[in-house]
Amino acid sequence: MSELWTAIRRHAEAQPQAIAIDGSVAMSWEALERALPMLASDVATRCDVARPLGIRVDHGVAECLLDLALVGSGIVTIPLPPFFSLAQGAAALDHAGASAVVSGAIDLADGPTPRFTMTVEPCRTLRADVPEETARITFTSGSTGDPKGICLSMTHLCRVAGAVVEHLGTHHAGRHLPILPPGILLENVAGFYATILAGGTYVALPQAAVGMADPFRPDFPKMLGAIEDNAITSLILVPEYLAGLVGAMAASGRRLPRLTLVAVGGARIEPRLLDAAAAVGLPVRQGYGLTECGSVVALDDGDPGSRGSVGQSIGANEICLADDGEILIDGPMFLGTIGHPRPAAPFATGDIGRIDDLGRLWIEGRKSSLIVTSHGRNISPEWVEGTLRADPAILQVLVRGDGRSTLDAVIVPANPAADVSAAVAAANLMLPAYARVAQWQIVPPFTPAAGLLTGNGRLRRRAIEAAYPYREAGLDQPFFDRLVAETREAQARFQMTPQLIAGLTGRISVADYIAYPPRRFTMSATPYR
Repeated sequence: MSELWTAIRRHAEAQPQAIAIDGSVAMSWEALERALPMLASDVATRCDVARPLGIRVDHGVAECLLDLALVGSGIVTIPLPPFFSLAQGAAALDHAGASAVVSGAIDLADGPTPRFTMTVEPCRTLRADVPEETARITFTSGSTGDPKGICLSMTHLCRVAGAVVEHLGTHHAGRHLPILPPGILLENVAGFYATILAGGTYVALPQAAVGMADPFRPDFPKMLGAIEDNAITSLILVPEYLAGLVGAMAASGRRLPRLTLVAVGGARIEPRLLDAAAAVGLPVRQGYGLTECGSVVALDDGDPGSRGSVGQSIGANEICLADDGEILIDGPMFLGTIGHPRPAAPFATGDIGRIDDLGRLWIEGRKSSLIVTSHGRNISPEWVEGTLRADPAILQVLVRGDGRSTLDAVIVPANPAADVSAAVAAANLMLPAYARVAQWQIVPPFTPAAGLLTGNGRLRRRAIEAAYPYREAGLDQPFFDRLVAETREAQARFQMTPQLIAGLTGRISVADYIAYPPRRFTMSATPYR
């Protein structure tokens, strides 16, 4: 029996009427324990237990039950985040040899015996070489070219979730709200599974209800309201979402005193953002992890002296450094990728860090993204990007300049009217002369669907640099090429218009479409004679 099911039985005996999963309905531990065996049997009869099953769903009570039922039935799952394009999802399903994909709305049917009403669409794929004991296959970037599914066992995932609980203590097991999109391993393991093991309440609201209808254009005031209205005590965020929540709190004056934990991972947090979060009372703890390690590896313990670090290992893995500062991880890890066994330990992460005298890990950048300027200065782009991103006018940014005398930035503004020039000038004042940004260009948002972000929000640097080459246009270029290059900023700002984004993604209502007045968008260009 899965460790999760064992924990559910234990909580059902100790606190039968306490709420385990909340949302559209409230389900007690007793009701959850009673329902799961029937649901697992139902799922097993409708799906091929010998082949992986793709899952493309929203957050919700029934979706949580489906997850637990699949764990009990032993079916290997392939979570497909909502931002995967159809092509990316199809590539993942084909690579993993999926038998079917569960998609669309999933609800609990009425009646004395809970049953799923769900859409199961068969897949025409060939059986894949999946390691034994695989329970979950995670595609971190959703690549359509050469996808590599990370194969993880349920024993490993439960061990990581248990280590999170042991590291934090069960007193944080209050009411946890998922903010990260469904299908993200970090939320599934450190949010859902950890809450189940600790005996807390998982408040499984759909993405639209928490301001995440579009994960790349969140409605932060709505998110703030959902956290407050549902008496939430813990969250898992990425730095971009933390910055938006802090901004909404600062603008409204509203505070969230019930929160005892805001765990943040996915990228390094800029110190100014930590300061701003502390100023509005958010109990932020920075973490570090990898899909290959089942998500969380290290987590700040909340001590003031560790602020800015990702803390010590939570106990599931051991951390050390190579001679060049690369972070190496040893201990329980993934089983391998589809068709390939796991490489020998320790696992080289590609991240550069340092470990202080108390064993706390400090992340300093990516080994592969280190910039060496023509002046011979080594610069971590994450450092400069964090300084730029701390300004509310900048939503996303990539900094480059390897082999060049100055740095260049590719910037996504927070909104079409954002003053990026002022934001860059302010950031440059915070940086030494050799690390200042000399030129930049404004572009539309980076998304996984466009192949510019990984599934957990990390920049795909080579893809972004290829999509937005350096601006070195000369007068010998054809007129149209020069016009496109020099009006790129106006094009990017136009593409960020909320109504346009809603229309292109099929989320605009007929009433809003009719009410939206036509406007003139002027794109200026240098005249040519």
